[in-house]
Amino acid sequence: MKNMYKVACAVLCMGLSLTGLFAAGSKEATPSTPSAAAPVAKTIVKEAPILAAQVASGALVKLEDRLPVQKDVMIADMESLGAYGDAITFTFRGKDDQWTTGKITEEGLFRFTSEGLLEPNVAKGFSVNENSTEFIIYLREGMKWSDGMPFTSEDVHFFYHHMLKKKSFGKSLWDCFYSTNPVTKVRTEANLEKIDDYSFKVTFTDPSPSFLENLAINGKWLFAPKHYYVNILPEFIGEEAAAQKAKEMGYKDATAMGKETGYYYWNVVGRPTLRPWVASNSVDSDLHVWKRNPYFWKTDSEGRQLPYVDELRYVRISDPSQTTLKAMAGETDIAFGLDWGNIVALKQNEARSNYKLLTWPTTKWAHTAAALQLNQTVENPKVRALFQSKDFRQALSIAADREEMAVLVADGFSVPAQSSPAKGAMGYDPEWTAKWTEYNPAKAKQLLEGLGLVMGSDGYYNFADGTDFILEILTHNDTSATARAAELLTEKYFKNIGIKATFGVRDRSLIDDMLISNKIQAIISPVSPAETFNIALRPDTLVPVRNYSAWYGTYGDWYANNGEKGLEPTGDMLKLIDLYREMLSSTNKQAIDKIALQMLELHKENIWEIGYLSDVPLLLSVSNELANFSENEVYCDEFRGLGVAHIYECYFKADKK
Repeated sequence: MKNMYKVACAVLCMGLSLTGLFAAGSKEATPSTPSAAAPVAKTIVKEAPILAAQVASGALVKLEDRLPVQKDVMIADMESLGAYGDAITFTFRGKDDQWTTGKITEEGLFRFTSEGLLEPNVAKGFSVNENSTEFIIYLREGMKWSDGMPFTSEDVHFFYHHMLKKKSFGKSLWDCFYSTNPVTKVRTEANLEKIDDYSFKVTFTDPSPSFLENLAINGKWLFAPKHYYVNILPEFIGEEAAAQKAKEMGYKDATAMGKETGYYYWNVVGRPTLRPWVASNSVDSDLHVWKRNPYFWKTDSEGRQLPYVDELRYVRISDPSQTTLKAMAGETDIAFGLDWGNIVALKQNEARSNYKLLTWPTTKWAHTAAALQLNQTVENPKVRALFQSKDFRQALSIAADREEMAVLVADGFSVPAQSSPAKGAMGYDPEWTAKWTEYNPAKAKQLLEGLGLVMGSDGYYNFADGTDFILEILTHNDTSATARAAELLTEKYFKNIGIKATFGVRDRSLIDDMLISNKIQAIISPVSPAETFNIALRPDTLVPVRNYSAWYGTYGDWYANNGEKGLEPTGDMLKLIDLYREMLSSTNKQAIDKIALQMLELHKENIWEIGYLSDVPLLLSVSNELANFSENEVYCDEFRGLGVAHIYECYFKADKK
């Protein structure tokens, strides 16, 4: 099996190296202005036949009335010009997998290139003053929502002041909208004001040199269709009417309606969007279909409106293994997250099912299925004291036989490793990768007894006062790899050192709710594993800046709410937050990079996420008939997963059967 894997990897593992990307990702964007927009399209006269038919029948306005003014149309830079028609088929698991549809279709104000550099997207340009306290962002004149209504800076102003600041969709003001005083470390909220229909200004009290990069990651949307929300939000129609509206739309109350339409809006049928396609039926359907947006604002270099493909189709599956089966049967056009354990069968089926296998490196610090996070703010004070002890985390780390895990969990495709930055990434350190990775159950027991735990008559450690200790591990990820890792940890490794542990699978939505309410004790294959291509730009999984990652729990609440909520951090956790605050008040890249390394050093010292195996590249299968799909990308949240491949540029070759 391993020899077959080596042969397969020789063919597959030619994706982007992480080396160099992280340096590129930390470069400052070059300011642009409205005049710095992409070259003007030749002639905007071409559209998909399905839309041309609607124009001919009078059901749709002509193309030039649907696109922005010609100078503001965004012209896509792609490998080849395509043809209209057909649908791209994926698999997904319904509402619990809705970020799949979200990232593939996302269109933010700004985005990152494959090289990690910032570029305008929905926005056409920006200008910034000398000390990075004032940013003017320019929009595309004549751009429209998917229902044909104008998209203007009023939609940005509305989102910021009436949705984000008022938490109408359950989210607090994102960290990128605060600046920090270099001396006092006091955070001040930014001011966002409309200049005219196609420009707005964001003003900070103190310098915020990374605002646009952080905006592309945290505040990636920063706009919403005002004309839609003034008809459903309680602020505008009243509590009683909003409750009735929520009921009509199928939500239990106005709060749920706000969250679904405001945060997970892309899957809400009828909610206007700027995306290339719009959802046409329920996300819970067996076949979830997205149809082309007639008002999409990008074209190819010949002026043909994108996307090329008429539809995106998501076939609902109940188990991740079904993705591999459907890929091998030729039933998908793009299948990602394939199980490396099936690499031999996948390679053998390439020609028969007319697909090619690709690999994209990731920025995860550990193999997700074998990553364990202990909630440092868990409600039970005795359990919390254990979790906050480095000795306890070390005991759980060295209790595992990683060589055995590599075979049983990753089919030999991963290697023993601690959760740590990958080679080529900022902070990479071979000493860190090897920390606490030895298999030493005897030492693990010594560490546990040193913490005051006492072995009970049942062979499990209890607290000194005689009360039971049970390590309760949950996951939202029911893959076979996660199940194997959980079984090994709970039924073998932890049991062998006297730790009674349980394991349960919960829906992603329930896990999210439990995270917010601090009801998770420990999680494996976490919702938000330690990962980033630049900690300075994406701190969420590595710094307690909001209620997001299980390992830091309500420390994130404490930070996000200026100490008014959550648990106040101490020790190295407080140092981590203080360093982040110092980073936010820094005015040059050199200082930011220095602080970033100090923050990473704290992670090396504490191992807040316990990793058992190294991560493996994302494994994808892509139809040989699909053109313009990028073969070499880095798969990470900052680049929006598959979204970095710009699926709206993809098309099927003429000889597709």
